[in-house]
Amino acid sequence: VVTMGSATRVFLAHLRGVGVFDPNGDQVGKVRDAVVILRLEPNPPILTGLVVEVQHRRRIFVPMGRVTDIAGGQVLVTGTLNLRRFEKRENETLVAAELLDRQVTLLDTGETVTVLDLAVERTRSLDWLVTQVYVRRRGAGLRRRGESLVVDWADVTGLSIAPAEQSAETFLADLDTVRPADLASLIAT
Repeated sequence: VVTMGSATRVFLAHLRGVGVFDPNGDQVGKVRDAVVILRLEPNPPILTGLVVEVQHRRRIFVPMGRVTDIAGGQVLVTGTLNLRRFEKRENETLVAAELLDRQVTLLDTGETVTVLDLAVERTRSLDWLVTQVYVRRRGAGLRRRGESLVVDWADVTGLSIAPAEQSAETFLADLDTVRPADLASLIAT
């Protein structure tokens, strides 16, 4: 995890299990997953929030607009959090549950690689976009693990919605389920 003060890049798999704290320093819960919205190429996925486990193993959604800092092995949030149980919407994708270990293709070589992690960066408009993918090549011979490398999001295919997969009717129906702040971010990009 890179602090937001010096840079804005955060590797999402590293956030799993990290404590989430309110402005008073009290622990609210722990990060269990991250929620992204996959978009049509060439637009990278957008990070909309974190799934945080609070008391009694209840998982809630914390929008990225409530996250003030990610540094020193902790996530700081502000404002009132909605404690309603998290329910994934149709247009949302869970990073740890659905994207890690996914097979994608490197565009320059056509090689199939496995996703190990996704890096997001905060833009000037305060959106969080997936910018890099940490991948592993297949091992050869007696080596069980292949080489691991970080590539730019634009250098892989398989992490976007293909235009044929989403009709205009489906797109408009999906817009009805998007949170207003996320919709504004999608329109702005």
